[in-house]
Amino acid sequence: MKRLLYSLLIVASLLCMASCMEIDNFDAPDAHVTGRLTDKTTGQNFITDHGDTHIRIWEMSYSTNPAPQSIPVKFDGTYNNEKLFAGTYDMLPQNGPYWPADTIRGVRIGRQTVTQNFEVTPYLHITDFEAVLEGAMLTLSCRLSAPLTGKTISGEIVPLPNILEIRPFLSLTRYCGAANYIGEYWTSDYRVNLRRAWGNIDTNGDGKSDETYTITVPVKKGYTYNVRMGANVNYTDQKFNYSEVKRIVVPND
Repeated sequence: MKRLLYSLLIVASLLCMASCMEIDNFDAPDAHVTGRLTDKTTGQNFITDHGDTHIRIWEMSYSTNPAPQSIPVKFDGTYNNEKLFAGTYDMLPQNGPYWPADTIRGVRIGRQTVTQNFEVTPYLHITDFEAVLEGAMLTLSCRLSAPLTGKTISGEIVPLPNILEIRPFLSLTRYCGAANYIGEYWTSDYRVNLRRAWGNIDTNGDGKSDETYTITVPVKKGYTYNVRMGANVNYTDQKFNYSEVKRIVVPND
């Protein structure tokens, strides 16, 4: 009896090994989609930072209730994925510092590269950005503007969320923002704490902040910095809208 059980165990093990060695007949995913996010109000690439926003996709040809996938948007506002399964997808920009966008449905993605661009409207623009170096002190200044102060969503007018704060971002690489910054500047000493509704920032009603916001930070001699300013509003993810990046070279003497 023991010999029979032992033989059966050996046969079962061999069958399991054989099933594991079967050739996978499924093709590797090789469908390719690419594109960019643009600022609807300027037509330029949406200024962002690594990990700040994603393209959420659903493979509708696979299931009526598919799990979402995410494609990260790069620093320059572009995205790219060459490892999707061919099929029909719904696509939506999400999580970024912009008004909720519309889902684009029925995008057919196959082996030939498909380009799908998206327009988004930022919560804020950082305008009149300046970076002035005096000795070992760097003064950053900007103003704010709001492309939209409210938007109709699901039949209701939703106002621009309260403005939270303005911060400086300094980095030793060209990647500069909340995902890559010098930590010593992330303190309450180096920020403008607003916590106000837009109507209290733009009392003139011209779409721009009444004042210019200034932050002065110490820098080290002999270093080269990449700098920008960012402001955020009180929405779920509280990501920052950014200015352009400026390069600041601090002399040794």
